[in-house]
Amino acid sequence: MKIISLKAEHASDAARLHISGQPGTFLTSLGIDALTVIYRVLPNSAGGFGFAACAATSHSGQLSASQQTPSQLKGFVSATTSIGQLMMEMATQHIFRIGPLLLRRFIQQPRLFIRTVQTLLYPMLSHSSAKDSPSLPSKSNISEPAVELLSIMVEPDQRGRGIGAELLDHLCQTCRDRSVSVVDVTVDSKNQGARRFYERNGFVHQSDFQIFGRMMCSYRLRL
Repeated sequence: MKIISLKAEHASDAARLHISGQPGTFLTSLGIDALTVIYRVLPNSAGGFGFAACAATSHSGQLSASQQTPSQLKGFVSATTSIGQLMMEMATQHIFRIGPLLLRRFIQQPRLFIRTVQTLLYPMLSHSSAKDSPSLPSKSNISEPAVELLSIMVEPDQRGRGIGAELLDHLCQTCRDRSVSVVDVTVDSKNQGARRFYERNGFVHQSDFQIFGRMMCSYRLRL
């Protein structure tokens, strides 16, 4: 397995992995075409970055450093230094790419429009809820640079091999290199597997808030 920077060429596989790993969530409800556009834009957006775990193959079957080439995506992690800025960029610079796809989905599922508006308000919802936490400071009160972990997905048949932890390690090291000292992530409160993963890797539960009719948990890792 080889860990490389997440690139636009990984977009279709990343979208497929996201849908298989988180069925029924807001982003997956947008459809694979819209999600593919998002993952194509994210690595090249201001503040967007991530890593991909790819199987390395060669014509000879050997995995020497000179012969390795990335093939099928086995897992990935994505993040942004500002989710609000990322959403604004998607809504302005890339509206002609994603707009028609979203409009088609809104016609098919009118309630999806409301969820999209909630998503645009998400940074304010999560930040204001964090203010009510007596144990930890809110995101809006953080003075040090922070990163929002957007997604981390691993192929079902590759889980349990430490790929997720390795992807997270690469992300955290990049944050340290960029002098970022805080990583935030939001998890569905019912997703016990994801919550255990983050807690096992040093994230601390910060607060709870509701969005899309679901209770969400905010976690934070201080590097």
